[in-house]
Amino acid sequence: VCTGSLEVRLSNGKDECSGRVEVRQGETWKTVCDADWTQSKAEVVCELLDCGKALNAPGGAHFGQGNGSVVEASNSCFGNATSLQQCSVKGFRASQCGHERDAGVDCAAQLQLVGGSGQCSGRVEVYYKSQWGTVCDDNWEMSDADVVCRQTGCGHAVFAPGSAHFGRGSGPIWLDNVECTGQESALTHCTHPGFGENNCGHGEDASVICSGDLQKPQISLSPSQVVNWGEKVEITCSRSTNSTQLYSTLSGTFVLKNRQGSMNMKKFSTQTDATFTFPKADFSLNGSYFCEYQTEVPEQGIIYYPQGNTADLSVIVKLEKPSISLTSAHSMVIYSPVKISVPRGSAFSITCSTHSTFPDGLFYLIKSKTNITKSPHAFGHSIFYMAYFEFPEIDVEDSGEYACVYGINISSASFKSLPSKSLQVTVIATSSSSVVAGVVSFLVIVLVVLVIGYWVWRKKWRVAGTMVQFSSKFQERTKDKDDQSNGAVDERERTNQIYEHQQLCSPVITNNEVQSEDLAGQVCNELEPLIDP
Repeated sequence: VCTGSLEVRLSNGKDECSGRVEVRQGETWKTVCDADWTQSKAEVVCELLDCGKALNAPGGAHFGQGNGSVVEASNSCFGNATSLQQCSVKGFRASQCGHERDAGVDCAAQLQLVGGSGQCSGRVEVYYKSQWGTVCDDNWEMSDADVVCRQTGCGHAVFAPGSAHFGRGSGPIWLDNVECTGQESALTHCTHPGFGENNCGHGEDASVICSGDLQKPQISLSPSQVVNWGEKVEITCSRSTNSTQLYSTLSGTFVLKNRQGSMNMKKFSTQTDATFTFPKADFSLNGSYFCEYQTEVPEQGIIYYPQGNTADLSVIVKLEKPSISLTSAHSMVIYSPVKISVPRGSAFSITCSTHSTFPDGLFYLIKSKTNITKSPHAFGHSIFYMAYFEFPEIDVEDSGEYACVYGINISSASFKSLPSKSLQVTVIATSSSSVVAGVVSFLVIVLVVLVIGYWVWRKKWRVAGTMVQFSSKFQERTKDKDDQSNGAVDERERTNQIYEHQQLCSPVITNNEVQSEDLAGQVCNELEPLIDP
């Protein structure tokens, strides 16, 4: 356990550069929750402890459960060494996590090979406490050299010389009696008494000769590093086909791992790549992934390529913004106005719809950004879903600005889309306007009836009116002539008048029936005294 005046320490690890992360607040040590624990935050801890680079950032109490309080791994505190020191003074934000989620880190001191013919051979030197130092050759074996070669990206160890084969170093001797199994990811993860613990001189400096500068396997994610929940994901590991690389033509095994330690998939390949397929992505795939590659060489055994770079995969739930529209009750025409006026008391319906790969969702109708109306389950098929919100008798209080939101529940978590565009609904009061409209309609109908009745009457009795006018004029003419001629009347003219009178006033016979006397007949009877027989 590393304490001293530092603000962070690593507990229960193999050495002082690996273990459970604990931070100090005053005189109290607290563990860190792994909820927001990342590789970059682990790097800050390694840097502050002068432990080199972070190789792994395991969670889930990988180094055992701690005691006391648990704090959050917030960006404001673990963004860099300075912010971590400031939070140690001002305080960390408390977390709701239990100790079963304590975060840890594996740091590895930086290595370099000095004095050889290239970067893959030379004296082994370790960077610790801001100073380069050497490694003693006590118990130095090929398994130890293998770890050094893999950590420095130089492939497989060919030879593990001691006795300062590449010359004496200077400075401290940081490691002695190192014992590696050959599977460790860093030299400092192998068993050793501790940094600076040795009984050696620089005449015993350890060295390595590696097989070559094997390139790291590459990693690629398809369709991208951010995928939708339920989407197919493919992670491909590949190695270089550069002909200058040793063993480039050999077959081997690709290994896909993640920083959380929950992934360790292997696939043998005779090609230069291998693809790991996940048919439906879920939230368990969130994390940082990297590839490893190993191949077996006759008479040399298994050669481990250096660990590849990491790639982050994020599984999200992305919902499209829904549409809001109205449906005509008569023509079933769908239209999407920005605003609409609706008479009070009328039936009204708003339709919410969306394209989504997530079924079994719900639509929410939001009014004026405050009131939320939850709909039944959305209906539809394939990737199109919709829901209706009915207003059987819309009222004035239903006026407002409406928008649609689509929501789903996945893995006990709720997700909602952004609101659709707004629809402004204005409800118009119809009590006084209905009365006025009714009165106007009644008057129009009465006026039409009167006009039609008058037209029929005029057409039917046009003959009678003409006869009355004719008789009146005849009487006036007769009177004038009597006055002028002292009562003399032309016999021939009187005879014609009598004949026309008889023709006009004769009854009309239709189908052998005599029609009843009408208004014209009455007029004739009234005029008979005017004509002497």
